[in-house]
Amino acid sequence: MIPAMTVVGIDVSRDWLDGFCLPDERHFQLPNTATGHDELVARMKQLPGPVTVGFEATGGLEWRLWTKLEAAGIDAGQLPPAQIKAFAKSCGTRAKTDRIDAALIARYMLFRPDARRQLPTEKIRVLKALTTKRAQVVETRKRLMAQSKARAKQGIPAELESMDEDLKALLDAQIKDLEHRIEKAIDEDEASAEKASLLRSIPG
Repeated sequence: MIPAMTVVGIDVSRDWLDGFCLPDERHFQLPNTATGHDELVARMKQLPGPVTVGFEATGGLEWRLWTKLEAAGIDAGQLPPAQIKAFAKSCGTRAKTDRIDAALIARYMLFRPDARRQLPTEKIRVLKALTTKRAQVVETRKRLMAQSKARAKQGIPAELESMDEDLKALLDAQIKDLEHRIEKAIDEDEASAEKASLLRSIPG
């Protein structure tokens, strides 16, 4: 059955946007840059009928594209990678390339049109960015402390130990600042504040 709308699946990578359109089964590729995003918006507006676009969650690589599509009035949403993977398995698809993934995304949207996530608010996007950065800095501090302990057993010079202490102090300050900004971002979003309050009410 030919869909009444045009469905576009996009595989988002660091450098490229690989797309697949249904019902005409046409592939395209554009750079994952501001220019590429503008070109994609222009192409989407030229497609017949209502247009809906979907892409997998890719750790934030899709955020700018998603925002640009929404601002242009193009229906766009994010899909959970686990569901795309399960759909590929059910279809017997084992090969994995960007072109194949784009086609799978488009076909999955026809199969499950209600599976897409809507674009979070700007405050939620900022909160996600802050929590991701905090996790990165915490991991960096963890590696530094492990390395410092290993060097201590080797009898490292005092000046190197001092450098480690200075770097740890800097990381501690960054984590504290990020936690303060996270708290502020939560307080400024009513839904997030309600969820945080509920979580904090759990004993233990």
